[in-house]
Amino acid sequence: MDDHSSASPIVATGETVGGVLSDLAALAGRLPGLREGEAGREASILDRLAEELAEAAAVLRAAPGEHPGGMS
Repeated sequence: MDDHSSASPIVATGETVGGVLSDLAALAGRLPGLREGEAGREASILDRLAEELAEAAAVLRAAPGEHPGGMS
């Protein structure tokens, strides 16, 4: 396996995190103007983004050469 193929999951994870950050920034801009009854939709978006981050963390933990427990 060459370095490029082993780096692919990490590169994809970086792209996922970047997308989550963009979505969070957009959502943060909408929060001050939320009206009653609109919070549920925004909360659902936050739930989805949290799931994406959890999946990204799992990919990084599973990357070759990583040790269980992380932060070494």
